[in-house]
Amino acid sequence: MAIQKKGRWLCLFPFLCFASLLYAGTTGKISGRVTEGNTGLALPGVNVLIVGTDRGAATDINGFYQIINLPPGKYTMEISMMGYSKVTVRDVRVSVDKTTRQNITLSREVIEGEEVVVVAERPLVEKDRTNTTYYVNSETIQELPVTSMQEIVELQAGVITGSNGELHFRGGREREVAYMIDGVSVSNSYSQSGGKNVPIENAIIQELQIISGTFNAEYGSAQSGIINVVTKSIQRDFHGGIQFYSGDYLSNKTNTFIGIDQINPIAEYDLQAHLSGPIFGNKLGFFATVRYNSPASYLWYERRFNPIDGWVIDAYKKWFTEHNASEITKIGEITIPDSLSTGDGELGPLMQSKRLTATGKLTFIPSSAIKLSYTLIASYSKSKSGNSSRRYQPDALATNWGYSDHHFLNFRHLVTENFFYNLNLSYQHNHGKSYYRMDNKIADFPGDEGIQPISSSSSNFSLGRTDGGYWGKEGKNYRKLYIVSGNVNWQIDNHNFIKAGFEAKQHRINTYSYPLIVTEDWERYRYTTAINGADYSWSEYWNLMVDYWKDWKETYGTTKYRYPEADEVTRYRDYTIKPLEAAFYIQDKLEMGEIVLNGGLRLDLFKPNEKVVINKRIESYLLGSSGNLKEASTQYQLSPRFGLSFPISDKGAFHVAYGHFFQMPSFEKMYSEPLQVLTPIQLEGKFLGNAELKPERTVAYEVGLQQEITSEYAVDLTVFYKDFRNQLGIESVTTVDLVTYTHYVNRDYGNVKGFTLALEKLQTGLLSGAIDYTFQYAEGSASSADFIQLVQVASRIGGEPIQFVERQILPLDWDQRHTINLTAILSKPGNWSISTIGSAGSGLPYSPTSVTGYQFPDTEFKNTARKPIRWNFDIRAKKHFRLSSLDCIFFVNIENLFDHINQKHVYTTSGRADENAMLPEEREIRDTQLTQINLFAPEEVDNRPQWYTAPRMVQIGLGVNF
Repeated sequence: MAIQKKGRWLCLFPFLCFASLLYAGTTGKISGRVTEGNTGLALPGVNVLIVGTDRGAATDINGFYQIINLPPGKYTMEISMMGYSKVTVRDVRVSVDKTTRQNITLSREVIEGEEVVVVAERPLVEKDRTNTTYYVNSETIQELPVTSMQEIVELQAGVITGSNGELHFRGGREREVAYMIDGVSVSNSYSQSGGKNVPIENAIIQELQIISGTFNAEYGSAQSGIINVVTKSIQRDFHGGIQFYSGDYLSNKTNTFIGIDQINPIAEYDLQAHLSGPIFGNKLGFFATVRYNSPASYLWYERRFNPIDGWVIDAYKKWFTEHNASEITKIGEITIPDSLSTGDGELGPLMQSKRLTATGKLTFIPSSAIKLSYTLIASYSKSKSGNSSRRYQPDALATNWGYSDHHFLNFRHLVTENFFYNLNLSYQHNHGKSYYRMDNKIADFPGDEGIQPISSSSSNFSLGRTDGGYWGKEGKNYRKLYIVSGNVNWQIDNHNFIKAGFEAKQHRINTYSYPLIVTEDWERYRYTTAINGADYSWSEYWNLMVDYWKDWKETYGTTKYRYPEADEVTRYRDYTIKPLEAAFYIQDKLEMGEIVLNGGLRLDLFKPNEKVVINKRIESYLLGSSGNLKEASTQYQLSPRFGLSFPISDKGAFHVAYGHFFQMPSFEKMYSEPLQVLTPIQLEGKFLGNAELKPERTVAYEVGLQQEITSEYAVDLTVFYKDFRNQLGIESVTTVDLVTYTHYVNRDYGNVKGFTLALEKLQTGLLSGAIDYTFQYAEGSASSADFIQLVQVASRIGGEPIQFVERQILPLDWDQRHTINLTAILSKPGNWSISTIGSAGSGLPYSPTSVTGYQFPDTEFKNTARKPIRWNFDIRAKKHFRLSSLDCIFFVNIENLFDHINQKHVYTTSGRADENAMLPEEREIRDTQLTQINLFAPEEVDNRPQWYTAPRMVQIGLGVNF
């Protein structure tokens, strides 16, 4: 639905502002009942305090107490009343959006000053949980063999890792996950692959909340899941530490990976430091982290060719063709002499990167009721990365630079013990650039400095080339996001916790490209007919051509490359978009004893601030004219959310949840091209965006059961179903003058169904851990927004064929039917620990093809076969020791313990990455051609290292904390 008039949009703002500001969950609460030990009667007026803070409550006439607005973490509680022994409860764990129940029994004081100390135990069954949510705290993160947040998320039930490392929550597309930091959205709305704007290091995480199913109304712009990071709080005392580790791949997979047996203990290195403490008493404090990381690459090169070799080899092919004109058809392939390959054979990593991330947080607490915090997260990265084509010619790569700075300002006011609100401001900024030569200088002749205008390749490998120049511009190619967000929270009584708020997001995104393009003269006169290879030997021909290229500018009075002209609108780009989003929600958490009901309603609005085509089939030259454009209408959507949890016994709870979830398509597709007047030639085959796309929609259901088996073990079973509609796809359009282009529409659909089964063991003694199993079907009409299947049929006998779009429900590319995750920690806290994580999954689908060369219809064979199963184990061993007053930690991480490399991609003729199936006669022809060319062996051409996951990595490190 859409609001057509701008006035209707504007009139909503006062209402939304009055409702306060949207702010996702960052706190939890503790509640319970205090009773008298002998009689079981309620005790009113009991003081319940949180040690180390000024937070607390007094029990009401029925003995109930509630302490809200508590950041996640462990707390110590003191419960006291005149005439009764004081009770201290330690290690009370609070999590985001959760109610920690802690009932207390007081005994009459027999000995003056008597105190009872109790250690709280986390309940195995969370009876107030109405959806599938996982919590990972900072202590657990430190124990696990993980170095990034993604590795933690991958371990959760219902999360599937795709072939390219992307995450899919319960069968959804990768961009259907929302990322939050301290309750503020940090999702990348521009990219079709989604992700986050802000780098999140493990060192800043106090608690990681992962919702893989339905979620409350406070969360929006997501269809499949939420990743909410709560950063660490300020410490009252100084705490800090430094950690360093380094390592390299240790593998015997020498048949697959070049140079994998070349061991360098510091091929990968990582330095991290953190410091936290007070600045001015308990009023002002800080928290800061920094990480410098240089990862190792398991994809290596062997330098057989230098950049200039491509120029030489291309000229040699030209000379050979002219010199042997009568024999060329008999020879079949041109043999390249070894002398033209000038590489030194050196080995090295194909990717080199460095990244610096820094986080700073200031917190000001002028009174017990007010808290003001400012957080800055900044990053800088520099990398060079060659794709598989550069395996044997790795030089002259482009350097990629990335910069980001993100600012978060939060104001929290506890008005009463039962009411508080948050106000939030955020500015997020990302930009980058990439180039080989920033001055865009083109080499005038072989050996001259600059971007090489002539290159060559064979068997998809570069034989010599350089990357391009700087097509950007200072102040361009950025993503900026301005957010105002927050909420109001009111514990009305012992049963109702009301939350309401709104969010406003203003995007400003620029994409810029002003590249050099080849001139017509260079295309035509790159080689001159005045120098015929038939008349010269190769060395004579080469020397003549070098002289020719040196004088080329003077000869033709022009350049080899030029910048686009103003009317060549399809050859350059400077496009700024300014979409505006807003949302409002209200929800209630109703707790009636052990029965919990979460209900809410969310309103999302989206204003494109762009024009759209009125008549998409009008004459091609009129498509982008002002008379055929109108302002895109504002989209709005209501999303009801519901969740219910109730006990089925004193050790079990049942929950059911339902919700509608909406998300606007990626801006990358909605605004893929600026609408402008194009000629028929310019429009033909063009991909156009559509700023009036509807929100993508998911309706999700889940039913779950938690059951405590023993005091140490609990099982969790959840059955889920999702139906998704209005997914992004493309449509082919033909204008009345028979010019065909494509644009994005809401066309794809599908469904996901399955269940998760998890077994958890609490830490009692040395061992803790969990194992979970996910079974699911993920099916839909398309896995990619850019997929289109055209089926051609005859309109009638002798008539012209008609094309239409074929749509059918098939397994999605990430349809992994069976997934198992294992986490186990064997530890003696503060002394030593050994932890392992493991995963296994059935093969992902692919579309098989026939070795015969006959093409079977995709409608029958699309995603009908399966790749090999995937599995992996990582391990971490850690030992603490004291050095004076310092806590020192020595640790070893081993990723891919058993050195098993999974096959991410496969040959479609065999279903394996290590087997390029061909007919014997075709293989003989192919191998004969390779031998004749004299550049690459058949096994080098067939080997695709990039199709495999990384081999075994060993990291050794040392940390010091104080």
